[in-house]
Amino acid sequence: MISDSKDSEKPIPVKSVSLGRVLDETEEIKEDIEEAASNLSSVNEILEEGKDAALPAQALADVHVQSEAVENQIAKAADDLEQVNADLATEVTERIGLEAEMAEMKIDLVEVQEKLSESRANEEETRQAAFKDPLTALPNRTLFEDRLDHGLIQAKRHGRKLAVMFIDLDQFKSINDSYGHALGDDVLLMVAKRLQDLVRSEDTVSRWGGDEFVCLLLNVQQETDVAHLAAKMVFRIAETCVFGETVLSVRASIGVAIYPGDGEAADALIKNADEAMYKAKKTEKGVVLFRESR
Repeated sequence: MISDSKDSEKPIPVKSVSLGRVLDETEEIKEDIEEAASNLSSVNEILEEGKDAALPAQALADVHVQSEAVENQIAKAADDLEQVNADLATEVTERIGLEAEMAEMKIDLVEVQEKLSESRANEEETRQAAFKDPLTALPNRTLFEDRLDHGLIQAKRHGRKLAVMFIDLDQFKSINDSYGHALGDDVLLMVAKRLQDLVRSEDTVSRWGGDEFVCLLLNVQQETDVAHLAAKMVFRIAETCVFGETVLSVRASIGVAIYPGDGEAADALIKNADEAMYKAKKTEKGVVLFRESR
């Protein structure tokens, strides 16, 4: 079987190589000792035989030489084994230390990953905060302008229309003066929700600032549909709302500019919708399309 080249190229930890070498040396010494024991056994057999039968002087001398060689072999093996055991103890100690370090590194890595996740979450939270109105959580002016720019690119590319609505609450200052800013904030939250309930998910309702809101409608089919939606917004916002013991009805004025007839650039559309909104304040229905105000 041909081994996987990726597996064969996988690096072997240095400590595994070192420990394996020591264990291999232990096996080699074990074999040397077994060989020496076998040789010693042979010498002892010859000496035992020499007790019953007289051996020639030369043969007896050879046996003694062989006996000394075997003893030296055993002594050397014992020394080697002692050294190997010392090396093995060192390797085991280092292995334990290495495993402890790796365990600590693993713990450190977990902490780093947790901090990284926390940092990313904070980054996302900060990014979201940079594009959201802190009171209503609606897209702020920066995000609205970005979506308008993107919407204009798509509208020009595909020959579509889009609409910008500028929405202002009439006499909102008197609400703050009469009931306090806390209730004024509640009114703004109410208006934000009612506006969002009336638009599609692809559209954008944004708090422009103060008591002003803007709305971006994408892929407009009929301009009359936009006028109809604006009228519904005025009616819905004006519906009575109860805040504790306070009952209020808020009136809104809406100006509308439609691309491309009322402007081809973002700033022109916003400016013209704002101008139409001021004209709408003077009307009963509270809605004016820019071209109607000309």
